[in-house]
Amino acid sequence: MYALMQTFIAAATLAAVVLQPVLAQDWPNRAVTFLQPYGPGTNLDAITRYLAGVMSPNWKQPVVVENKAGANGVIGTEQVARMPGDGYTWLFTGPGHFTNEVLMGKVPFDPIKDFKPVARLASVMLVLVVPADSPFKSVKDIVDAGKKNPGKVSYASAGSGSAQHLSAAAFQHATGVQFLHVPYKTQAAALTDTLAGQVDFTFSALATAKAQLASGRIRALAVTGPRRSQSLPELPTVAEAGVPGYEFFSFNAVFVPAGTPDNVVRKFSDALGAAIRTPQFAEMAKVQGFESDFADAQAWSAAVPAQRKKWQDLIRISGAKNE
Repeated sequence: MYALMQTFIAAATLAAVVLQPVLAQDWPNRAVTFLQPYGPGTNLDAITRYLAGVMSPNWKQPVVVENKAGANGVIGTEQVARMPGDGYTWLFTGPGHFTNEVLMGKVPFDPIKDFKPVARLASVMLVLVVPADSPFKSVKDIVDAGKKNPGKVSYASAGSGSAQHLSAAAFQHATGVQFLHVPYKTQAAALTDTLAGQVDFTFSALATAKAQLASGRIRALAVTGPRRSQSLPELPTVAEAGVPGYEFFSFNAVFVPAGTPDNVVRKFSDALGAAIRTPQFAEMAKVQGFESDFADAQAWSAAVPAQRKKWQDLIRISGAKNE
């Protein structure tokens, strides 16, 4: 019986090895799902839907974009983690993939062991904005006021552990100044109270702040990236504006259940790279206010350990807790 069982195991292993290239050649032969663990209306949502629109006609298969929001991204991420590794469900996500471990203390999946990295798609910088009538005309003005009045100068965010919170926490860490955190449920609500003068400043996604900037209801002082934004080239970076070494650059990336064959991962990674290296994607990036920043499966896999540490360290620095 033992010998027979070993024969079955060996045969199954051989079949799996043989199946991988066959699966890659045949894949996809039915509908594919691009799942996001967050709500619509974000840079991630725009990128995911754009890529779905490119892939569907190329593959001659439907591509379904699903927003599975809840628990700061945990619900949708867990759903993908539990899917079979057949190449038909792909996770489009951001830093929450790594930060929730620390923010929540425990999550029902392992962000490393349960997933394979597929590609990094884009990087997203934020813009530091103040009300139009704010006395703060520069980043230095905010820092100086914070030093004179510790804990009195306030900033709004989309909640504890959000990109707006973490970018401000990094700002505090870089300047040595303690600001007052005022959390909201959404980025839009944080921006609304900022332009109304209820709080002194916020770090906002450009896509969220664009209309208010155009109307003159808020004023932009700097961007958080390591280089100037192609969408707002006249604005300095926070580092250029007097906070050396500061940068905050979020990411949008793709992961897949760990059991997915490597050749399917490579095939999809290559397809994503081809779609992103087009003038059409570059134009969308400029309009939406993010940066094309493609890394293929091999490069993104190599970068993941450092990214995980970076984002988890930011959570610890911020003191963020799940609320």
